[in-house]
Amino acid sequence: MEIIVFQRIAMVKQIFVAILALGLMMGCSTEQQTVDSSQSGTGDAKTDTSQSGSAIASEMPELNLLFFLDPNGGPCKMQNNILMDMENELNKKVRVRYIQTTVSEHRNFFSHYGIRALPTLLLADSEGKEIKRMPPGVKKADAVRSLIQSGKTN
Repeated sequence: MEIIVFQRIAMVKQIFVAILALGLMMGCSTEQQTVDSSQSGTGDAKTDTSQSGSAIASEMPELNLLFFLDPNGGPCKMQNNILMDMENELNKKVRVRYIQTTVSEHRNFFSHYGIRALPTLLLADSEGKEIKRMPPGVKKADAVRSLIQSGKTN
């Protein structure tokens, strides 16, 4: 009887670990619904509807911070909050563009820049040429500042 109880406990633990691992891997799932771009002032992700990497950057200042995200993914929401807190500082240095998995017009940007994991921050020049990118994941404000600074020295 005790062996059966221990086997069931072990099985429940394995199932829990599998579900937890699956949940972490899908933190920024592409199966979520899009966020209305009119809500950008509320901390939700903004939308860019340009058609190519060069088109995205042609209307921007010298440096462009491209934020690749799923607007409903937990880590992406965390990164968005950090960027929103830095909004005044960022607006003086770069133009931030939100590139979302949930906007069909944005999908070509993911393949153009080879984005495979989210959230990802990428610094590009005014023509859309990649200057530098950060490894995927939530980055603190200091790391974002360092990324921008590295683009100014190039």
